Amino acid sequence: MKRIVFGLMLVFFSLSTVAQVQHYEIKPQHIEKAADSLTQIYSAKLGMTPKQDLLFKSSLEDFLLLREEVSQKKSGKAKLEDLTRVYVEESSKMSEILTEYQFELYEKIKPGIQPIDTVEKD
Repeated sequence: MKRIVFGLMLVFFSLSTVAQVQHYEIKPQHIEKAADSLTQIYSAKLGMTPKQDLLFKSSLEDFLLLREEVSQKKSGKAKLEDLTRVYVEESSKMSEILTEYQFELYEKIKPGIQPIDTVEKD
């Protein structure tokens, strides 16, 4: 019984997270360039495989789009809260792509490579 409940919770969490990440057929050029650059930086530091590079870049593009949307639509505390949520969701997604060792290193270097934006008070 516990396995069924746990399995259902896992499926629900996975679907709710995926539902929040929008997949665009055509991504803006500046997003693709930023994702390329960041993927190269992370790949050099984490030693990712070519398959991991592709998955990482694709996910990174989605989260860069989300960050951009939040930055355009929100301000102040609401913006910071949403950017933090996106930041955490991004890390969660990357944990599925990276090995345990790579992910631990990713968590250490991410704040220096992709800091959360600062916002002005409301």
